[in-house]
Amino acid sequence: MTKETVHATIVVERDYPFSPERVFAAYANADAYRQWHAASGVTHELTYEFRAGGRLATTFGSKDGPKFHSEGHFEDIVPNERIVSAGSMHGFGHRSSSTLCTVELRAHNGGTHLTLTDQSVYYAGETPQMRNEGWNGILDTLGSFLQRKAA
Repeated sequence: MTKETVHATIVVERDYPFSPERVFAAYANADAYRQWHAASGVTHELTYEFRAGGRLATTFGSKDGPKFHSEGHFEDIVPNERIVSAGSMHGFGHRSSSTLCTVELRAHNGGTHLTLTDQSVYYAGETPQMRNEGWNGILDTLGSFLQRKAA
C-alpha cells in the first residue's frame, strides 16, 4: 500500500423529468435508496438514518465478488434541495478514501437538475476515475428507478 494520497473533486450532473420532491424522496426513503444506490451490484447491508447527524453505512458489491463498505453520516439536509454527507470507503483490504459529498436539486424545465459534487482524498486501491464511473452508474440507476416508479 502506498503512502501517497490523491485529492480530487468530481462533479456529475443529471436532468430527470421528475420534480425535486420526487428525486429527494428517492434519497429520503431507505428502501428506495437500497434499490438504486448500488449500481454495479447489490446492497448487502444498510444503516440509513436520514437526518442531519444521522448514520449512513452500507456494504455493497457484486453478488459473489468483492464487497465494499462505506460508513459516514449526514452533515446537512434541506428537503427537496440539498443533501450533504461525509464518510470513508473501505475496500481492497483497507480504508481507500474519505469523502464529502453534496447532492443539490434544482427545479429545471419541469423536472430536476441534480448536481453531485464529490470531494475526496484517495489513499490506495481506489482512484478518482473509479469513483467517477461509480457515480455515473449510480445516477443512471437512479434515473431508471424513478422511471419504474412513475410507470
